[in-house]
Amino acid sequence: MFEVMLMPRPDAMPVPEALQPYSSMLEIDGVRLHYYDAGAEDAPAMVLIHGLGDEADTWRHVLLRLAERYRVLAVDLPGFGRSAHPRRPHTTGFFARIIVGLLNKLSIAKAVLVGSSMGAMVAQRLAMAHPELVERLVLIGGGIAPSNEGFPTAMLLFLLPGLGEITYTSLRNSQERAYETLRPYYHDLDALPEADREFLRQRVWARVWSSGQRRGFLSAFRWVAIDMALRANSFREQTAQLNIPTLLIWGEHDAIAPRSRAEALLNLLPNARLEVIPGVGHLPQQEAPDALLALLLAEA
Repeated sequence: MFEVMLMPRPDAMPVPEALQPYSSMLEIDGVRLHYYDAGAEDAPAMVLIHGLGDEADTWRHVLLRLAERYRVLAVDLPGFGRSAHPRRPHTTGFFARIIVGLLNKLSIAKAVLVGSSMGAMVAQRLAMAHPELVERLVLIGGGIAPSNEGFPTAMLLFLLPGLGEITYTSLRNSQERAYETLRPYYHDLDALPEADREFLRQRVWARVWSSGQRRGFLSAFRWVAIDMALRANSFREQTAQLNIPTLLIWGEHDAIAPRSRAEALLNLLPNARLEVIPGVGHLPQQEAPDALLALLLAEA
């Protein structure tokens, strides 16, 4: 007889030990939201917003060091991480409203918004709707595209209803294949410390086994595509009027967000500058946290 070896399903996504003292839950507009809250309550506020298919732990190397100067809130957006996975459209506008609700519940009148990838789009949407809440913007490897842009070829399957769900679920067949989907987001995934690589291996495995995160990922991705296709002109006009101080940060080897997007945003935003971090890809908070910290803290 043949013995069938089944790969174990992962447990629920745990909070990293170093961040456990800062882990909190709140209900915002009926949605249970997990977030980290670190730093003095009376310090200037900074909100860290992760990208598509990620969670607040993407900031694990910079969160506590930023908290030496700021009150830092790092959220798991609804549909991701340990937050609730509601059955509703996961639009960037919805995410922005959730963060506004969090600021209101915590009585924070103004904050620095730092967004990575899709999180940069969320930060920009919030700033467009509520500029009075935003001290300044930091957009890392993302932002609302000021022109119609395509997606990386490997991600196009996720746009198709049914086929996207099948493609996502098929990653449960192999933990190694799931891990390999991370490679385009890093300039050199293999150069990360072993502890980081093991952390990411476990994280992506937990994500692909979560039906709620599959729903959140596909909904968010498809709504970003709809916005890019149908609302580019409106967003371009709103972006051109956004006079909030904005720092654009791009990885030199970002294979997900083309440098042309950074240049277009730089030309369109009336109060922006661009910094490029050498030797990294789409997630400098993981590949070059010290370089990212230097830029964030220099702005304080």
